[in-house]
Amino acid sequence: MPSAKKPSVRDRRREQELELRRADVIAAASVVFAEKGFQGTQVVEIATAAELGLNTVYGLFKGKEELYEAVIQDAATTMRDRVQAEVEALSDPAEQLLGVIDALLACFEENRHLLRIYSQSTHGLPWRVRQGLGDGSFEVFRDFTIWLFQIASRAKDSGALRDLDPETFSLALIGAVTTTAAKWTEAPTEDSLTALAPRIRALFERFLEREE
Repeated sequence: MPSAKKPSVRDRRREQELELRRADVIAAASVVFAEKGFQGTQVVEIATAAELGLNTVYGLFKGKEELYEAVIQDAATTMRDRVQAEVEALSDPAEQLLGVIDALLACFEENRHLLRIYSQSTHGLPWRVRQGLGDGSFEVFRDFTIWLFQIASRAKDSGALRDLDPETFSLALIGAVTTTAAKWTEAPTEDSLTALAPRIRALFERFLEREE
């Protein structure tokens, strides 16, 4: 059986240029979607922000829904990688759970456009668009949740959580953080988002104290 033809230098260069253009469009789209939401955004605005022609953007993405899916997946992957890297630097599983609170809120505050996109993708997203999203974004959210379940299970095995179910605890933690962040981005207060972290930590610390 003949071996597959290796891509030429020109082919590789073209692939790299396409990837760079896709990255530019996704970066521009993330800003526009964060400012105007899905319904209020037009593809021509994204093309203008990316400094590319409209036909070029449509050559890279089929339409606005595919662009939105790419932006959500990029945002979700960025936040997941950032949070996991910081949390996995901690050794104690109970501290890791509390570290998720700190890392998520810090990531949201430093990347407010990602927070707005996250909020839009999980609250009030039109069902037609939700159905149209690919599996990639939901796999990122699902894998992050499974990762958190595993940490909570190790925490319980180490004597924390007492009689609480690790899965329920994990879902409650994610809910508290994301709801607080979404509310903050809709109506920012004088407090920074990271300044709210100790309040959320206090809600969960009592359940992570190990019985003597």
